[in-house]
Amino acid sequence: MKKPITAMAALLFTSALTATAIAQQPGTTGAPQQGAPQTQNMPQQQNLPDASDFSDSDLDAFVATQKDMAGIQKKYSQKLQANQDKPKKAMEVQQEAQQKMVEAVQDNGLELEKYNQIVRLAQYDADFRASLQAKL
Repeated sequence: MKKPITAMAALLFTSALTATAIAQQPGTTGAPQQGAPQTQNMPQQQNLPDASDFSDSDLDAFVATQKDMAGIQKKYSQKLQANQDKPKKAMEVQQEAQQKMVEAVQDNGLELEKYNQIVRLAQYDADFRASLQAKL
């Protein structure tokens, strides 16, 4: 039973950094970060993709990325804890972790936009989330 909990923890950790990945996409600006937390907390279900929008290869790439994210999470969580009393260093560690996550998405053959769509749908669709967890 630990496997689904770990998978969900990785998914939640990843979704917390989704705004960063979106901000790093071409054509977007990093400026709206102040309003981002409010927007993320409000479900925009009318803008959610449908599960059928994703191919099996998309979902397999997402699952592979989630496995990579678990390792990144572990490594950088420890670094963040070690630097919690050094805000500047902690910010650098967080930025490095975010870059590693973006690279993991790309290395697994997903576009950031598609990855973010899968994360958003998994947050609001329990059946979709369960199907992803079954693949993990």
